[in-house]
Amino acid sequence: MSEQENIPEEEQVQFDVNKNAEVFLQSLKKRNIKYSSDIASETIKLLEKIVTNSDWKAAKDLMQIIRNIGKVLIKPHYVHTIVGNMVKRVLKIIRDEYTIALYGKSEYYDIEDSLQKMLITQQEEMDFNKEISSLKKSISANLRELQEECQRSPEVIAMQSEEHIHSDEIIMTFGYSRTVEKFLKAASKRNCEVVVVQGGPRSGGLELAKSLVESGISTTLIQTAAIFPVMSRVNKVIVGAHCIMANGGMKAICGVHQLALAAEYHSVPFYVLAPLFKVTPQFVSSSDEEGFNHMLSPEDLISFEDDELLRGVEIINPAYDYVPPENISLIIFNTGANSPSYVCRPLKELYHTDDHDL
Repeated sequence: MSEQENIPEEEQVQFDVNKNAEVFLQSLKKRNIKYSSDIASETIKLLEKIVTNSDWKAAKDLMQIIRNIGKVLIKPHYVHTIVGNMVKRVLKIIRDEYTIALYGKSEYYDIEDSLQKMLITQQEEMDFNKEISSLKKSISANLRELQEECQRSPEVIAMQSEEHIHSDEIIMTFGYSRTVEKFLKAASKRNCEVVVVQGGPRSGGLELAKSLVESGISTTLIQTAAIFPVMSRVNKVIVGAHCIMANGGMKAICGVHQLALAAEYHSVPFYVLAPLFKVTPQFVSSSDEEGFNHMLSPEDLISFEDDELLRGVEIINPAYDYVPPENISLIIFNTGANSPSYVCRPLKELYHTDDHDL
């Protein structure tokens, strides 16, 4: 049974939500949508189709439709965290546009309002049942703006490169990240030298090294085992993120935590590049817990042809590492650079607390 078949028949809408969801999930599974900004953009595009074509009258009905399809979209293990983030972001946009239409502002009260008024209005329950004719148009406009913001995020982050990279510095990075690639190329006039850690077979370090060399950047490719001895010569470590957790920690490809520990030991600043759409309201209590991590095929590490070796060992090949906030010096968002402790601020702006769990 495919993921989209779990949607109850009573939740079906006028256009074929199931078919659109299936096409999107298959594109993710086959890696036809490769980069994180494209995943965010395509998720928003799908949700905008649902908003535009679904049969709903009140915001409450639309929010339920988005939640139902969101549960289906985030269920497969191969789905990027960004998909769930965009579903929650759309729910926040629906809430904001509804309250703006009723009260002229996105919250019940302004910061300047009295404490008594704040307490009274907080007790009022919003049922989102009132029909507003202009709601669909305003939500669609906001989703198009959000889609454009996601597409431009890597370029906007790259524009900040000269603020953080200085002349003749040695920069170390891990694997392949398109955002890191654009960031380093934008700072090429600084004549910096880049050390790329190859990482695992799927990390893409060789691909990044080739791209930087073709751009005229002095680049050295090293193995993971060489991180610690080379780190003493490095001025900064700059890596990409799979997602930024709610406590300011980071979920990254396996091996990045080792890099962060080496940087901390040598007192080397550890910078993370992350568009805001990678900030997630999720917490992690263990880097091994289901829902945070999953295991990749052991063939990446040892060929199945070595059957005698495989009989005698257990091969664990996790996809991700968790890097705690204390190992991160700075997170560079498309809105600017901040410490990991700042993450709580965009979380409140991007997501509503009631939508943290779909």
